[in-house]
Amino acid sequence: MISLQQISKSYGGRVLFKEASLQIGLEERVALVGPNGAGKTTLFGMIAGKVSPDSGTIIVNKKAVIGYLAQELESHEGKTVLEEVLAGGSEVSTIEHHLRLLEEEIATSPPGMDEKLLARYGELQARYEHLGGYSYEARAREILFGMGFQEKHLTRPMEELSGGRRMRVALSRLLLIGPDILLLDEPTNHLDLTSISWLEEFLSGYPGTVLLISHDRDFMNRLVTRVVEVDRQQLISYTGNYDQFTTAKYETQQMVEATAKNQQKRVEELELFINRFRYQATKARQVQSRIKMLEKMERVDVPEQRRSVRFSFPDPPRSGDTVIRLIDIDKSYEGNQVYSSLNVELRRGHRVALVGPNGAGKSTLLKLLAGVIPSDKGERRTGHHMTMAYYAQHQLDLLKPENTVLEEIMLSAPLEEQSFLRAILGRFLFTGDDVEKKVAVLSGGEKSRLALAKMLVRPANFLLLDEPTNHLDIPSRDVLEEALRDFKGTICFITHDRHFIRSVANRILEVRNGTVIPYDGDYDYYLYKTQGLEEGLSGPESSASPNEPMAASGVSALRVRKTREQKRAEAEERNRLHRETNQFRERLSQLESEVNGAENTLQTLAEALADPELYQDKDRFFETMESHARTKKKIGELTAEWERLSGMIEEAAKAKP
Repeated sequence: MISLQQISKSYGGRVLFKEASLQIGLEERVALVGPNGAGKTTLFGMIAGKVSPDSGTIIVNKKAVIGYLAQELESHEGKTVLEEVLAGGSEVSTIEHHLRLLEEEIATSPPGMDEKLLARYGELQARYEHLGGYSYEARAREILFGMGFQEKHLTRPMEELSGGRRMRVALSRLLLIGPDILLLDEPTNHLDLTSISWLEEFLSGYPGTVLLISHDRDFMNRLVTRVVEVDRQQLISYTGNYDQFTTAKYETQQMVEATAKNQQKRVEELELFINRFRYQATKARQVQSRIKMLEKMERVDVPEQRRSVRFSFPDPPRSGDTVIRLIDIDKSYEGNQVYSSLNVELRRGHRVALVGPNGAGKSTLLKLLAGVIPSDKGERRTGHHMTMAYYAQHQLDLLKPENTVLEEIMLSAPLEEQSFLRAILGRFLFTGDDVEKKVAVLSGGEKSRLALAKMLVRPANFLLLDEPTNHLDIPSRDVLEEALRDFKGTICFITHDRHFIRSVANRILEVRNGTVIPYDGDYDYYLYKTQGLEEGLSGPESSASPNEPMAASGVSALRVRKTREQKRAEAEERNRLHRETNQFRERLSQLESEVNGAENTLQTLAEALADPELYQDKDRFFETMESHARTKKKIGELTAEWERLSGMIEEAAKAKP
């Protein structure tokens, strides 16, 4: 499918690739890895035909359609979310538009003048069905729902969406088109954990070639069967997933080092013999033989180890057992209630991960804990000797572009010696003249490292981190994970990197539908409990209701002994919910039957529209076409009601006392 032959590429005097070659076959799943700035995105641009190599040849199957998800999005305004995704199938959309025009022409044409129009309509109808036009919108909705969108989001204008949501729309559009070659640059950015799992499953069965750039180890481990590393201007291929790649690379490195060591020992032996017997006539032949051996010997080159970030958080002053409490907090945005009577308590030594779907309120909760936004009601109470450091998603935007790296870190510690600040920057790979670089010219990864370095200047015993791994490559993430595991204070963080959550978190808070549900264990324990909940086997921690603070062994809970009246009221509420949900389930079952029946009818009508004889009878044609439109609309309405009732049943189940 793709052949790169002896390609070279330089930017501004920096060589990215030098006579590098790579072959990628049909339906391969390939991850492209390497440090930030190594040239991964440039390579994607060359394969997509957007960037030209300086030399060498790139051959892509002429019949193959390439789909490229880039980090920089084009502006698509004036369309709704669903319209933007559907517009990706240009041929389907064009045919559908022509069919609507033909319908108007046929309806207004005089008798005898519509035969050609009917014949043309039949041709386009057959092509439309062949392209999957009748199921096109349904597939678009399925993909959008998998990407975390809800029905109410599909009619929102694109210009109202955040950058993250626009990226998800672009990915949805690409997946609907179904190109032969998918180039995905950081596809899991802006996705929540549920959407990442859905994308993994979708791509696992994708009937095309997939190339991706990702810093998500779990995603690569579950999906790819080959890893290509950009290393020293070359493309080095390893069979297997990311973990197998790291193992193979380590073993190769050990083998090269051992070979180089043995070779060096042999070189020293030969040189010792030559120097010892160089001037002895009786040894002249043997000396010349060894000199020739040295000249012919191909020296083993041990790759120089890349510099990596090295840091650990300073030991902070000890806080009290209770670090922070949110008591009966209400919070709304523009009339949208995010939290009502929220109670959360974090305790010393806990590393709490906030998980849940996008838009559930994770960042809002982190901001409430950090005190950077006010609550509408309730109290934020900090613990004894608590000191805080907050790393926000927009932290990089707060860096001043006109400052140098050194000037920027000095803002956080104006009284510290420059030598101390330079030492900290050095641990984040800013050495020598790097500290004089302007913030404006730094890459995303460099800005992330600078923002983290600023957190080290003053020790805090409570860290709040919102997506700290964004823009960091995998080696830098590893170092951050290790530093946070060794940190002797308290941490609350948000990330969509499952490996990071597993490595750092010892407590989980699930944020969903305005509730905060505690799980007194690590991420694998959380998955075990939530999978059990889905199967009806178990639920969230029985010791705490969704908005109670977490228990003393985890995130502590305030316990109130229930009165007889409270128990009676809860029993009545359970009975009411049971009656309501029974009615919902009955209607849900009825809806499923109606949808199945309507889909069968639609299939029959589609087959009729594909019959050329239909277009000989104008009246029967219009009757069939109107029935098709009515049935399609009915399926949409029934499906929307089914989704609404399913959501109500889920909400009712979570609201049970």
